[in-house]
Amino acid sequence: MATTLTSDLAATIKELTGENVHLCYQCKKCTLGCPLAPYFDLVPHQVLRALQLGQTDLVLNSNTIWLCTQCEACATRCPHEIDLPAIMDELKIMALHEGIPSKVPSVPLFYSAALRGINLFGRMYEAGMMGELYLRRTLAGEMDFRQLVSRDLPMAVKMIRDGKLRILPTLVRHPEGSGQVAQRAVDLDRIAYYPGCSLHGTAKDYDISIRATMEGLGIELYEPEGWVCCGTTPAHSTDHVLATIMPLRSLSLMERSGHSYVTVPCPSCFIRMRTAIRDVRQDAELRRQVAARAPDLAAKDRPGETDPADRRDGQSVYVPAEDMVVDHLLTTLTDRIGYDRVAQAVTKPLKSLKVACYYGCVITRPPGLTGVQDYEYPTHMERLVETLGAEPLDWSYKTECCGVSLGFTKLSVAVQLTEKVLRNAKGVGAEAIVVACPLCHVNLDARQKQIEEQFGESLDLPVFYVTELMALAFGVQPKRLGLEKHFVDSLPLLERKGIL
Repeated sequence: MATTLTSDLAATIKELTGENVHLCYQCKKCTLGCPLAPYFDLVPHQVLRALQLGQTDLVLNSNTIWLCTQCEACATRCPHEIDLPAIMDELKIMALHEGIPSKVPSVPLFYSAALRGINLFGRMYEAGMMGELYLRRTLAGEMDFRQLVSRDLPMAVKMIRDGKLRILPTLVRHPEGSGQVAQRAVDLDRIAYYPGCSLHGTAKDYDISIRATMEGLGIELYEPEGWVCCGTTPAHSTDHVLATIMPLRSLSLMERSGHSYVTVPCPSCFIRMRTAIRDVRQDAELRRQVAARAPDLAAKDRPGETDPADRRDGQSVYVPAEDMVVDHLLTTLTDRIGYDRVAQAVTKPLKSLKVACYYGCVITRPPGLTGVQDYEYPTHMERLVETLGAEPLDWSYKTECCGVSLGFTKLSVAVQLTEKVLRNAKGVGAEAIVVACPLCHVNLDARQKQIEEQFGESLDLPVFYVTELMALAFGVQPKRLGLEKHFVDSLPLLERKGIL
């Protein structure tokens, strides 16, 4: 069979993403740092070579574009900073438009189920999404009923019982109309708060501990009514304009309320918001597309800046103001609030508790977007838990990927990635793992018993949100924090350490 080589595909990728794949000289750093490489049929540097050679069919028919978790390791380590995750998104969109079946069918099913709920209700309807995904996988003959009955259903029942999985959706509509813009807030003790969908659902305990922690620090959180889903992976993997519109809708509410600083506890929401701000500020064509598809984001009488050249039919698009800052919650705690203020609130130090601080993928990466300096081996969470009296441990997997949403679509891979993280933490003597991400918590906590049985290991590693440890150190009782909602019981460890 003859192989046809052409530069058309590389040119198309450059036009759609701004990325020049010809900058790749096959150093293979992207592949060497990729946690999914063993599961790909084309490893990252091979994808880039195929794009250089115009091998469209090879790339669009690969499983690689669907298994990529967007962990940003490749882009972060690339000598030319080629944004391969953005290219992967565009390749998925191209495959969908050309009707090429996915090599991992559960992934596009997940995207469509999630977006259906988001479009209908304004936020992700987790129970409905999972129900539709299971139904469609059953109809396609791909459902693992053993996993469903022995693991997933009991997990869902516990989450429903604990109030973490809503049977009925929450209907939210982003308010339209101009209204008056509030005076710019300057009070450092009042922070705009975007919880994201999971903190009103499966990560409800994260939200509870954040509020308890901020109360202990004397910080008031402002959560605007009408915030909507950021779109997360299902949006940016299928529609770049939609993935820009959704974060902008919630950001406009924050600015309208007079806030220029927003804290975001979910790393995915954090990255989506920062990406939307960057892209809408830099891309005039994107601004025009946003204005055409989202009349509610017309900039007339709205906060933020706009370029008169972007006007279309008398409208211009909302662009976040130059002083608008979105930080991940961890940065808010360490940089804005500060370690000294945290130390002053500690009344019950977490003495002798040995923990592994787990950042996951995108709290620190890519550094050009997150602004984190020590992105490969961050230490600010360690310093924070040290301030609480705990002992943070050095370990190798603090920024490795746990599989994130593959827990919904390719569980076997997510379980293997998560097992490596848990095993490494256990191996250095950790008594618990500390996280600042709802998806990381689900994979490490809810799937831990399954991992123990599948790999024949004894782990018993409680997984705490960093704000849960903070609230405990501030003297908040465990029952108020909802620690019983976790799958790995943390109370015996806390009792042994004299923390209760």
